[in-house]
Amino acid sequence: MAKAKIGQAKTPADATIIARDPQMIEVVKLLKRLAGTSSNVLLSGESGTGKDVAAHALHFWGDRSSLPMVKVDLPSIPATLLESELFGYERGAFTGAAATKAGKLELADRGTVFLDQIGELPPVLQAKLLRVVEDRRFERLGGTESLELEARIVASASAGLEQAVERELFRRDLFHRLGVFWIRLPPLRERKRDIVPLAEHFLEREIERRGRAPSRFAPNATEALENYSWPGNVRELKGAIEHGVLMARGDTLERADIPAYVLDSSSVAWGFAREKRPSLADVERSYIERVLKDVGGNQTRAAEILGISRKSLWQRRRRYELD
Repeated sequence: MAKAKIGQAKTPADATIIARDPQMIEVVKLLKRLAGTSSNVLLSGESGTGKDVAAHALHFWGDRSSLPMVKVDLPSIPATLLESELFGYERGAFTGAAATKAGKLELADRGTVFLDQIGELPPVLQAKLLRVVEDRRFERLGGTESLELEARIVASASAGLEQAVERELFRRDLFHRLGVFWIRLPPLRERKRDIVPLAEHFLEREIERRGRAPSRFAPNATEALENYSWPGNVRELKGAIEHGVLMARGDTLERADIPAYVLDSSSVAWGFAREKRPSLADVERSYIERVLKDVGGNQTRAAEILGISRKSLWQRRRRYELD
């Protein structure tokens, strides 16, 4: 069985990947193989799936670990400043350019440039980046000296980048040049076996950060975590564990400590994972079982809550083997 924490011995926390699910184990194997190469890598997936962590793993698991890793958060940089942020500029290149400034591509040296959310790159800069990727050379704004791109390029994109290519909103040639190796990070709902190990990892991190925290999960808490669909993926799970730690009163993180929106979701409330939709009979059986448990097996009280007679309750218990 694969270890739950892969690469942790020599890497910082933001490059630690939890992998028990077969899909994610294969992703980790590929990241390890590519970490020592200079090939461009494109990481894609839904928000919160861990693209940032995978990019850090590519950098820190290889021989670039002692070199700079420069992240460019493309959505956070105004379009008017993006070109100068990437390529740098010479003194006098534009109003306010009082001194020469190196850009992100230059600052990365022989390390890694991580272009986060590459789909946000404006079309005019897509063409310029394509030239840089192909020629491995660039110039600062206002400059004539050709500088060599020595850094490796790792890019990330949302799950919709392919559609952007088809709609000609993102250059197909740049897409293929950046994605020499294209790694899709599966959403958490597709890697159910990782949910509890991830939750335990985040709980450990909270203990380290706060000095004290619940040391374990109650069984019904882990059951709730496993049944939820996690549309916000790993990032959402991390937030839910932080919430639970703050709400917990003892050494055990209970089901009630988990955020209400998780507990109120249909998959958790009825105890069914999203990919296994319950039949009407499944729902009825689950509800009767829950009511009986809540009233301590009191048949009369359970029948009152269910709005049926004791005889009808008895018949349903026999049908669903709840005796």
